[in-house]
Amino acid sequence: MSADGHTTKEIVVDGISSLDEPSIEWGWHQHSVKVGAAVGGFFVLFLLAMLIGNHVGNVENIWLVAIALLLVTWMVRSLRPRKPASDKVLELPSDHYSVAGNVATGTVASRTA
Repeated sequence: MSADGHTTKEIVVDGISSLDEPSIEWGWHQHSVKVGAAVGGFFVLFLLAMLIGNHVGNVENIWLVAIALLLVTWMVRSLRPRKPASDKVLELPSDHYSVAGNVATGTVASRTA
């Protein structure tokens, strides 16, 4: 129970508790890829539409095109499928834990290779 007398109900989504991360209730953890692409596409088109204007120099045009290209690159990179964390293999030497334990206790033994 909180200080103001309200109780909070735990909501668990994909193993994540709302008590640990309150934003899990609102869906902030997994945004829609389509929504992200649509918003990004809108801003790319908006930046490119700003090329039509009354400015005389090309410095503004270069900046607008460069930022639009950066945004497109970021969007394409974010659409690539990601490798799951289970594919990452961490290989430890067979005596890793015994060496780490000895270091923690102060009795460091030399490793023979």
